[in-house]
Amino acid sequence: MRYDKLINGYKFGSFSCVTKNNKKLKLGLIYLESFGRCIPSFTTNLLKSNSIIVSQKHLKKTNRIKCILTNSGCANTACGKDGIKITEEICEVLASKLNVRKEEILVASTGVIGVPLPKKDIINYLPQLISSLSDSKNSVVKFAKSILTTDTEPKIVYRSFDSKNILCIAKGAGMIAPQLNLYKPHATMLVFLLTDLSLEKNLMEEIMNNVVIPSFNSFSIDGDTSPNDTIFFVSLDEKPVKLTRAEIKKLYNVIKNVCDETIRKLLFDGEGVTKVVKIVITNCPKKYAEVIAKTVSNSLLVKTAFHGADPNWGRILAAIGRSGIKFDINKVDIYIGRYCVVKNGTSNFVDDAVVRKVMLKNFFEIKINMNLTKAKEFIFYTTDLSKKYVDINSKYKT
Repeated sequence: MRYDKLINGYKFGSFSCVTKNNKKLKLGLIYLESFGRCIPSFTTNLLKSNSIIVSQKHLKKTNRIKCILTNSGCANTACGKDGIKITEEICEVLASKLNVRKEEILVASTGVIGVPLPKKDIINYLPQLISSLSDSKNSVVKFAKSILTTDTEPKIVYRSFDSKNILCIAKGAGMIAPQLNLYKPHATMLVFLLTDLSLEKNLMEEIMNNVVIPSFNSFSIDGDTSPNDTIFFVSLDEKPVKLTRAEIKKLYNVIKNVCDETIRKLLFDGEGVTKVVKIVITNCPKKYAEVIAKTVSNSLLVKTAFHGADPNWGRILAAIGRSGIKFDINKVDIYIGRYCVVKNGTSNFVDDAVVRKVMLKNFFEIKINMNLTKAKEFIFYTTDLSKKYVDINSKYKT
């Protein structure tokens, strides 16, 4: 493979323009030189983007895809009955220009909710978008930039698997609390997980269910689940390779590494984020641990304490207490870094000054021992809440 190329079988295009309404519009295109096999995961939000609705409709008709059209600037969500029609019409025009079926086109959008796709502008600029297609590394970077909204930098993660390649391109800085399910409804997180391997559909579904979805469901920036959250896992639609158990295990590990690194990039580039916090729940059944971790992670009082490096463990304990889980508060232990600040549900009298030093770091750990039962630890990632986050989101449309 050429030194300036990250993956075989794919081309990437992007184009920025200003619409007739003087709004900035960024278009992107992932194009497969042959065809691709796609396993998706979408938002669980009942409000869903028309781009998701159309993509779901297309995937029900065929599992074979030719390209993914993206736009940033409008979410294509809550746009009335014409929203789906407009999305389909754009797909029809693109299909005719690429000489493919419209069902072989998927769509992903991000931006302001309630703003419809500027159909005429998009159709007018499709030729420029298509002509920009290239398989170079630079085209990957340009595509990654084309899907950004409030992100400050593109998120690209690449790993090799034997002689093949795995490439992940993602965006998301605000409205990030993914709740993803396989084939079910899930600013916005968009993830394009691409490989030039040809994988069996069943194996792709296993990887999505056991690796990809659990990974991306294990973090939150602001607790708001977007109506546009989308993951497209794509492999080449050729004769599937036969992998041994050892090779499948290795593939699992490589993809898990790709997902973890992508999530790290998303967290540290979150809106106004200055700190990333690892929440570890121990000695608690997973279904309860997940609820507790998310309650603590999304607490505004806890997040602001993180931002100010304020060792106010009472806020963490209070969040645990209102999680809805039945437990004995007098058995709970809380650690900030290596310091046990709460023992048996009350203060362990640790000097605030030493705990504050831990919380001044841009990454630290909170461990909560529920002492309910022996169970595998549950890990969840969250961030602080800063004045910059408030500033960004108080002026998002203005």
